[in-house]
Amino acid sequence: MKKMLFLLVAVVLFSGVALAEIDYGMRMGVALGNMAMDPEFEEWGPPADDNIKIGFYGGLWMKYMLNEKMGILAELNYVQKGDTYKLTDTSDDAWFVFYANELELPVMFYYMPTDALTVYGGPVLGYVMSGGYKQVVDVSDPDISQAMGYGMGEFLNRFDFSAAVGMRYDFTEMYFGELRFTYGFTDIFEDGLIPPVEAMNRTLTVGVGINL
Repeated sequence: MKKMLFLLVAVVLFSGVALAEIDYGMRMGVALGNMAMDPEFEEWGPPADDNIKIGFYGGLWMKYMLNEKMGILAELNYVQKGDTYKLTDTSDDAWFVFYANELELPVMFYYMPTDALTVYGGPVLGYVMSGGYKQVVDVSDPDISQAMGYGMGEFLNRFDFSAAVGMRYDFTEMYFGELRFTYGFTDIFEDGLIPPVEAMNRTLTVGVGINL
């Protein structure tokens, strides 16, 4: 009986120490998307200028401290990625928008050069939930906008691999700001797309987070 009681106390104490080494919270902000395409859009699509696609990101994070300066940062995020091209062969304002709504699982190593500043980097595994393109046209009447699009589910490579580097700055014990760049290595399109195109996501995220 004494051995069982001792074991129970040891487990509780160990759990308390482990939890004390873990911080967690939420993060959200703006995702600025761009795609590296081969061939470039202007070589197979209508004449257009490349622009940034503005989206949203949000998720949960957990930080495990190895010591006072270093540790592991793991997250589960929802990120709106893609790219935007403004068409140049029309008198109306028209855009061709690629989109990819993705769940991300980053597992990164972090280092704290100061108490407020954290820098980090590491691999990111992703799953593309949906994706495709939209063509949006604002005609001369400012109250009218036309849109058409196509969900490219059968042509999407659902699993994505990227690498991320970033930094966060703690304004207070509860709130922080962050900046991150994610570089994709995986072609988001499967074979069979006509014309054949390769595209890899590049995403800059800017936002805020909360320590819970």
